[in-house]
Amino acid sequence: MRHVHTSRSGLTLVELMIAAGLAAILMTAVFQLLDVTLDLWSRGETRRSLVEQGAATGELLARDLRAVHGGQQGDFLVDWHPFDADGDQRADRVWPRVRMVRQASAGDIARIREAERQFNKTSADDEQPEPDPEDGLTPEPPDPSGLMEVVWAVLPAGKDPDVKGEGVLWRGERLLDPTGTTTYFSPGFFDANGTPELALVSEVTGGVLWFGVQLAAQTSVVHDGWKLGSELASTTACWDAWNRGRPDLDVFEWNETHVGMPAAAGAPLLPRRVRIELEFERPRDRQRRTRILDTVERDAMFLTVENGDRIPKREGLFLLVDAEWLEVINVRGDTVNVKRGARATQPVAHDAGAMVHFGEPIVIEVPIPLYVDDWNL
Repeated sequence: MRHVHTSRSGLTLVELMIAAGLAAILMTAVFQLLDVTLDLWSRGETRRSLVEQGAATGELLARDLRAVHGGQQGDFLVDWHPFDADGDQRADRVWPRVRMVRQASAGDIARIREAERQFNKTSADDEQPEPDPEDGLTPEPPDPSGLMEVVWAVLPAGKDPDVKGEGVLWRGERLLDPTGTTTYFSPGFFDANGTPELALVSEVTGGVLWFGVQLAAQTSVVHDGWKLGSELASTTACWDAWNRGRPDLDVFEWNETHVGMPAAAGAPLLPRRVRIELEFERPRDRQRRTRILDTVERDAMFLTVENGDRIPKREGLFLLVDAEWLEVINVRGDTVNVKRGARATQPVAHDAGAMVHFGEPIVIEVPIPLYVDDWNL
């Protein structure tokens, strides 16, 4: 009887090891590609969200600016106030305050009156029932001036090490008081610490890293860029529509009005254009921020961070560390070359572990109507 021997093919141990190695390399490449894709998607979503946040805030502010009143009851005031962000009894952040008189629509007037009624009712703890609209009461007359006051201000977010450089943006609105007894322009509206009565303002958004204001006078040249300075062609960071010396230059150097401001005669002087710069950072964005690896002295021009890949590689980037702004010159690996004390802050030493903040810049330019549409003249 003849036996037939069949050969059984298979993988040797070496072949198995090679196959496993190739599979591991392939899986590593796939996971790396997935990680890069998710990181790009996350950055894109973060940028989109921040742009939407800034655009919504900027549009609300732009709407106020477009309606600024240029008549004899109008006013426009921008000044800056320093704050002690970290509680060391030394001012280390400065934020702008914008106050204006603007035109009010019928919807604005109704909304403000309802808010005032609710506030007065809460303050007085009034338990009386709401009046019946059919009880014969005369409806409230329309506002005779058609004007309202608006205030925008930024206050420090807190003294937590990771948020002490951030701010909270507030906005207040009220109908113009013809007697001038209650007004946002009163010297006592902000206390000595720069804080308004919070019952009179509402929070717009938190996570504000930067809120910059530049104003163009009649002689300012802005077609080739906005440049703060003391020349006729420069822009300014503060404004006093009636030239009454209200911005306090002793409080902060940016409270100097434009050199070409003439005397106000019968009507407020308004800027012809306003440029607003906004940068935000959401709480969840801080989870992806890098930190300083080593202590940074106040005169150091380089930072060593834990992960330089988390710092955007874009021109004109500013970083916020504690309460100091730093302008980025370049990033090489985990080393960041910076210009210290940017955006009116002072260079200070930073401890290892300090978070490096940055936001997505939003820039809005608003032309201001300079004609006078005032039925009271």
